[in-house]
Amino acid sequence: MRPIYDMLREAANRASFHMPGHKGRAPFGAADLYALDTTELPQTDDLYAPERGVAAAQQLYARAAGAASTIFLTNGSSAGIHVMLQLYAREGDTVLLPRNAHLSAVNGCIMGGLKVRWLPVSMTEDGLCYLKEADVIAAMDAHPEAKTVLLTRPDYYGCLLPLENIAAAAHARNIRVVVDEAHGAHFPWMAGIASAGACGADAWVQSVHKTLPGLTGSAVLHLKDGADHARALMLLRREQTSSPSFIQLLSIDDARAFMAERGETGLRAVTAAAAEVRRALPSLGYRDAHDLWADTGLAFDPTRLVIDAPQGGKALAESLRDCGIDTEMFDLRRTVLILTAMDSPEDVLRLISVLKEIPPVRAEVPPLPVLTEIPARAMEVRAAAMADCEYVPLRQCAGRIAACSAGLYPPGVPLVCPGERVPEEVADRLMYAKNQERFGVEGDMLLCVSV
Repeated sequence: MRPIYDMLREAANRASFHMPGHKGRAPFGAADLYALDTTELPQTDDLYAPERGVAAAQQLYARAAGAASTIFLTNGSSAGIHVMLQLYAREGDTVLLPRNAHLSAVNGCIMGGLKVRWLPVSMTEDGLCYLKEADVIAAMDAHPEAKTVLLTRPDYYGCLLPLENIAAAAHARNIRVVVDEAHGAHFPWMAGIASAGACGADAWVQSVHKTLPGLTGSAVLHLKDGADHARALMLLRREQTSSPSFIQLLSIDDARAFMAERGETGLRAVTAAAAEVRRALPSLGYRDAHDLWADTGLAFDPTRLVIDAPQGGKALAESLRDCGIDTEMFDLRRTVLILTAMDSPEDVLRLISVLKEIPPVRAEVPPLPVLTEIPARAMEVRAAAMADCEYVPLRQCAGRIAACSAGLYPPGVPLVCPGERVPEEVADRLMYAKNQERFGVEGDMLLCVSV
């Protein structure tokens, strides 16, 4: 019996508008990966002391990305985010994180003993959470001791925070800018969109497996200043396996090589097809969510198709699944599809005919939770996460110090984070939410610091 093989074969051969970005197609044809899988040998290389193929591949990628130095990652962008946060800040230093930052950012601060100060997020009437430039700059002024600010660009919905002014303001305050650009690995080959490094970031990480034809877990860390390379590599050895997969390294290099040969052409074609789908949406009873967010000051990645569905995002995603089309994610109102250079324009345009057969019957959408004020900090994040902890019933956790992040989805922004004292309102909202509407809660219990 081969249950995982059987499971994966059943999931294959469907229309894929989700990660990984290779969409089930090998960029240079099928290869016997078992024959190529190996370890560090005199005739191969060492990721942590590269001299041969890995060194050459990283140099080629850095040139393509406009970086002084690029380091390949086999533990995903999460390892790179850990490295970036600890690259410019030492134990006890302060870093600024968006309240809706990826969990790996909090974990990176816990691992590095960094103090976290939060950037507040804003929310549109239909539930999009995003950062405002003015709020980021205000937070830097409020915390002049901060060494680093981490920003996410783009987010899952393809929203692009204007970065140039923020980067300039940060550098004027002697604050480094690091960017979680996990969803923007295709930007070096994308017309009209500059990646984080071109916008002023000091370091930025990209998930090759999300929007390029790389295998799952493959990512890259880019550095603006080559002088940062030695420390970044030292930190990476703490965060990543000592036996990185050469197959993943191969897929990173192949993804770069494919994009160098055919990426710009492929992205132009898929972007044009996506534009046709967007133009057709109103006549089909749907809306382009990017149009609805035009007044936020954000820009948008045209390869991320976000369909606002009257019947709700889950219902549309399920209907598409019944038609053999798998999407990346959904929320109460929207379904999100990831398009890459590996998609054919014909597959993208087929969405129009499929949507014609899915009636957009309007459903009642529950009201969105209101974002709460950030609770009072009682302990630093690391101290709370490393303290003796216990699970406390939600009805009894008001006033206790949280040892984990917890909140409601949507909008996916934590109501409480490690080290914060749980407000009674937050305890009530978590207690009365359904299990599928909350995260960070185990049953009806919240992990808190022991008293």
